[in-house]
Amino acid sequence: MKNNRHELVFVLDQSASIEQWIDEAPKALKALFKKQKKEQLETKATITVFGNEYRTVCENKDIEKVSPNSKIFETSGVCPFIDSMYRTIDDVGARLAKTYEDERPSKVIVTLVVFGRDNASKKHTYEQLRELIRQQREVYKWEFFLVTDFSIVMEKLAIPEDNTVIFHRDAETPFTDAYNELSELIDKCRGEAAANNC
Repeated sequence: MKNNRHELVFVLDQSASIEQWIDEAPKALKALFKKQKKEQLETKATITVFGNEYRTVCENKDIEKVSPNSKIFETSGVCPFIDSMYRTIDDVGARLAKTYEDERPSKVIVTLVVFGRDNASKKHTYEQLRELIRQQREVYKWEFFLVTDFSIVMEKLAIPEDNTVIFHRDAETPFTDAYNELSELIDKCRGEAAANNC
């Protein structure tokens, strides 16, 4: 593995509940990416979005070349986050399995940004997704973060409370606030990984 390479994976909700922040959301994500450019670390980014359809916006791309914009947030009325999160984890895992060992990132950090209940997943259940997350955390040492305004998501996915950022809809800049907090958590995780040479 490349000890100085990390991959940040974002699974983003496109449901209509974010429509009022369609301009702020990509700007806040872009600011987070700027903060995650590290001199001592090579950072790759993968972004998938879900709603009426599942889409890969970018895959394993140098973070300095990723520029999120409002086009990635084409809002929809459905929220199949269980299937979408499962697919993203599965796809990233399959890609890394085909990657030469010395080219794989030493740390993979996955963030799910979701609002409300799943109302459209057909292939997988909460239990299956929770088990997949557990496997990736325990066997492959992936880290998982969650940004949400819905506490039951955290409980059902078994993502630690310390790795969860609560999205406050009544804030003046909710995405900016949430991603600032998330960036600090990711910084801590990456710093610990670098200190441990992993």
